[in-house]
Amino acid sequence: MTKSLKISIILSIAFVGLIRLRPIWERNPGGLWNVIFFLAIATLFVWISIKILIEIVKVIKNRKTLKLTSFLPIGILLIGLLNGMYNPLRLNLENIYGDVTFRACFEGTQNQATFKLREPDKFEVHWTGVFFYDEFFVGTYSKSGDTLLLDYTGKRPSRFGDKILMDNENESLRTIRSEGDSLEYVVPFYYGFCKGLN
Repeated sequence: MTKSLKISIILSIAFVGLIRLRPIWERNPGGLWNVIFFLAIATLFVWISIKILIEIVKVIKNRKTLKLTSFLPIGILLIGLLNGMYNPLRLNLENIYGDVTFRACFEGTQNQATFKLREPDKFEVHWTGVFFYDEFFVGTYSKSGDTLLLDYTGKRPSRFGDKILMDNENESLRTIRSEGDSLEYVVPFYYGFCKGLN
């Protein structure tokens, strides 16, 4: 196996691997590491694009002594690039956390959060904001009438509580505050996907 072919395989596997494993590394380790992973993906994209051009130039220069194996690095790089961008096999590791049965969104001026209920009884809040703030809050939930009772595993968000009113009329989630809770200014979530309002 030629050095060029080995590099092409390694670059393609790293690029596709980082993209497909996003649901995992986004949560663990998460935070500032997410920025590093996104930068790594961007770097690999540029590197693969340049490597494709280099391999095309090599093929053109050696056109008199071409073999079928001369095209392998280009083919592997192109397959890796297209697989990473378009996901033709429809691989989605997000499903390992359970199917989403309900979703809601909060959009602030400097931060945004999504709320998801997952089968059978899990929930997650994904909060992002300025200065690369990126954090997941997870746990289990139970429902009593129009109220969600959230049992966080570990850390809790400071602007979303553990007792949530599902206001179906206004299609919003609202924290029910209690005396002595440590919540800061709480924010409502609206039902559905984020609309890009801010």
